[in-house]
Amino acid sequence: MLGSWLNTKTMGLGGVLSLGVLLTACGSGLNKATPTASTLPSDVKAKIPADLSVVFPNSKQAGANTNDCNMQLLNKTVPTVPAKLAKNSYPLCFNGFNVLYSGISKTPIWVAEYLTKQRLTDAKLMPREGSFYEETQLPKAVRSRLADYTNSGYDRGHLAPNADMQNALQQKDSFTLANIAPQVPDHNRKTWVKVENKTRDLTNQYGVAYVVTGTAFLSSTVKTIGNNVLVPSHFYKAVYIPSKNKAVVFYSPNNKTGQIQQISLNELKTLTGVEVFPALPQTVKNTVMTVSLLP
Repeated sequence: MLGSWLNTKTMGLGGVLSLGVLLTACGSGLNKATPTASTLPSDVKAKIPADLSVVFPNSKQAGANTNDCNMQLLNKTVPTVPAKLAKNSYPLCFNGFNVLYSGISKTPIWVAEYLTKQRLTDAKLMPREGSFYEETQLPKAVRSRLADYTNSGYDRGHLAPNADMQNALQQKDSFTLANIAPQVPDHNRKTWVKVENKTRDLTNQYGVAYVVTGTAFLSSTVKTIGNNVLVPSHFYKAVYIPSKNKAVVFYSPNNKTGQIQQISLNELKTLTGVEVFPALPQTVKNTVMTVSLLP
């Protein structure tokens, strides 16, 4: 699986691109509680890989390590993406989350978190502060820049939200631009807040949740900002609750409409090509855990 994570030279993508041109360009933290096999349903637990070799070769020196980043992943298994999407991608390890970053879109492809009730309790006690910064783990040619977002009309939208971060190291890391994508302001501040709050509510209700948040570029044309940072057409957040052995995906267009769909993991794969929790059985992937987004 890791063999498909190839780093190739990026190319300039100007103005507004069709999705076909984009695909051609692509080549046609530290948690106090850590998950254990005993907390998982038996049909999921059986798929834990025996070889837990390095998944994330790049690691922040300030505390994140390979084991911490593997713990952010259900069964320590990386989400799978289509080969075209994997080209020129960079797996990055941070405190409290990890990222597959695209050197083509200059945004995350997905971001994974392991949330616990204790982590969120700690996060509530943290003052919400921090400054966005450019990610030095990435080659300069593929980094998004602070200036890309200035006067762009788009927010710097967190994929792993700052409000999930339980300590200063996690909070600082959450402001890396490797965790950020251009988001319509109304979507970021109104629509997506509901999704993030509901994810925390589910975690507090059931104790533990695995979360993968991602971007999708499904429009016939793809907008760009700054130095060719691509604007996602959609955002999604997939949530798996081990104690229920159920999952839900919140899927929403990056616009002002306020639309949020609740879909299955397999529906997400059909739409985006991304399989966020490969180890789960098909019965779970085909079923939607319906939840209410009302306050």
